[in-house]
Amino acid sequence: MNMSASFARKRKSMAAVACAVGALSDNWLVNRATLVSRAKSAVPFTGVSWDSPIWDVSEAYQHRTRGYKADRPAQRLLFTQHGCRPRAPGAPLGGSFGDVVKSLVCLRHSQRGQSANSHMVFVRATRYVFDALVDRDHDIGELTADHLDAAAATLFERERESSAYKVVGHIEEFADALDRNGLCRIRLDWRCRRKTRPRSMTPDRIDAEAKETRPRNRLPDEEAIHAIGYLYQQIPRGASPHDPVSADRIMILIATVMVCTGLRIGEMLTLPEKPISLAEDGSKMLRYARLKGRADGVAVEWESKPLLTETEQVVETALVELHEATEGARQVARSFNASGELLDIPLPVEIDGGSLPAILGLRSKNVAQFLKARNIAYDVVAKRIRVNRDALLRGLRGDHWTLPTIPGSSNSGLRLHEALCVAYTNQMHRGTRSTLTYAARPITYQNVRDFLGSIFDRHAIVDGHGGRINVRSHGFRHFLNHLLDEGGAPDLVQTKWFGRKHAADTKAYQHLTPGQKAAKVVADIMDGQVGGAVAEMVKVLPVGVAHTFLAARIHAVHDVGPGMCIHDFQMSPCPRHLQCTVNCDEYIWLRHDVSGADELKRQAAVAYLSLQNAQIQIDRKALVEPDWLRHLRIRYDQLMTQLATLDFDETDLVRCIDEGGCNAEGDPR
Repeated sequence: MNMSASFARKRKSMAAVACAVGALSDNWLVNRATLVSRAKSAVPFTGVSWDSPIWDVSEAYQHRTRGYKADRPAQRLLFTQHGCRPRAPGAPLGGSFGDVVKSLVCLRHSQRGQSANSHMVFVRATRYVFDALVDRDHDIGELTADHLDAAAATLFERERESSAYKVVGHIEEFADALDRNGLCRIRLDWRCRRKTRPRSMTPDRIDAEAKETRPRNRLPDEEAIHAIGYLYQQIPRGASPHDPVSADRIMILIATVMVCTGLRIGEMLTLPEKPISLAEDGSKMLRYARLKGRADGVAVEWESKPLLTETEQVVETALVELHEATEGARQVARSFNASGELLDIPLPVEIDGGSLPAILGLRSKNVAQFLKARNIAYDVVAKRIRVNRDALLRGLRGDHWTLPTIPGSSNSGLRLHEALCVAYTNQMHRGTRSTLTYAARPITYQNVRDFLGSIFDRHAIVDGHGGRINVRSHGFRHFLNHLLDEGGAPDLVQTKWFGRKHAADTKAYQHLTPGQKAAKVVADIMDGQVGGAVAEMVKVLPVGVAHTFLAARIHAVHDVGPGMCIHDFQMSPCPRHLQCTVNCDEYIWLRHDVSGADELKRQAAVAYLSLQNAQIQIDRKALVEPDWLRHLRIRYDQLMTQLATLDFDETDLVRCIDEGGCNAEGDPR
């Protein structure tokens, strides 16, 4: 077994759910009966019928539903076969096979709290297995590795490479669960031999050809960004909430902030009421919630990011206006949070229907239709509608979002009246629905998507070729990241500023081709902004010759942490792998790079402490390998050379180590 296969097995075994049967019987039928019986007695989804092929599990996820997903459709689990028609459920997964699949879904939800989407991918994987078992009348106890191979083969024929890779992993999970619970006549111990991670899911920055041909439709054209700026100036402000223009104004403010900050859509729509704060140095900071799902609910990490100097005024102005435009809806949410009622005015026990439009601020005069739509009982006395106050208030609650914008404690969560992106109910809809000013709801992802899908057409804005402008909300994040990358911001800076956990994730947002990257480095070297052996070499050459030399010498640029590598991996492997800072003539670095100072200090501290320890050993007459000692000295000198451009010398380094600020706990190499 190769290393990657071994690692994949370990990861899969760690992710798989535990056995639910207990002491296994030699009889797989007994194990199946035990599994299904226990699952039926402890279904983790409220209100579902076991025998139904479609389960509505929305209530089970209500405690972790974030406000910007308020209008998402009901979350359902379809225990059905592949459908014959698009978007139409197929026939139920019948018999014992269906019972086992339902039991395993219940088990994985109880033990790991998977999302409904994850459960559906798992069910989709079992559908292929179900089809492959047709020769055994779909008896899951008769399943063999050959059936699983056939299921995987069909899967790879029907689905795209990246989708098939994910689904086949769930077929492996399904096979593991069957083995762990003793549900088949023979042990499967199955892994898909065709399972290889698609290149599209692991872009390699040193593969120039792959980088050049990578799809770039995630990066919006500048014309789309210019159109957002134009609409920001053209859409009128101060419109009535009953006027669709008010919704457009709110949306263009949201889009403007996203363009200038690179926030994800969820981060934008969960901003607190007043997100701007001042840092100690006087710079403006934007406070936002970086969200990630957890099995037990929602984990919230509140972060602050500095605003870019060039966009600071635009962002601050847009946020102030957005706060003003949504204050009415926020006040409704604030009043409901305090009293538990939507209407804070005294009402008689019995209300005349003719007064409801004035009480509720309704534009429509069809009171009967309004009440029926909310299942509010009413009487007709002398041709006049009469409605009970308590029945009215109960019925109106359905128009208001009563859940938090972000579930969590008072310190980590965000209630509706504390959020910035709030609107009156129906205010964001451009259809026939009337804006309900007595209720409020979060602005949702779907609202933003609908706005971006129609606003350019409604204002007759086209691209330079007369074509339609298409842009997704996440495209703003790609665009801003591309600008920072094009401007020379190091990968670590991009990763930190955009709030990513892993530096590798930044690669998907970098759209410069290797040629563009190389040209940028050549220009920086010519401007004297880069240090290294190549930069020193061209100092003695005439300008024209130096530029020609660099253009011929530099074909690829790779970020290596403390600096950059210009080795062309298409020509040959790196002869000095992981020894970039040890006198490598293909290593260059950006002078005065404040963003990478912390990493440079950490690595320099590690090298310094290693040299100190080596000297102690030498003083004690111990044998120290000369080559290793020479390696440390060269590396230390290189790192200190880079730090010298930041006015940081060895005295500063020693002080930093003594104060524990360099975090020199281990050698990064």
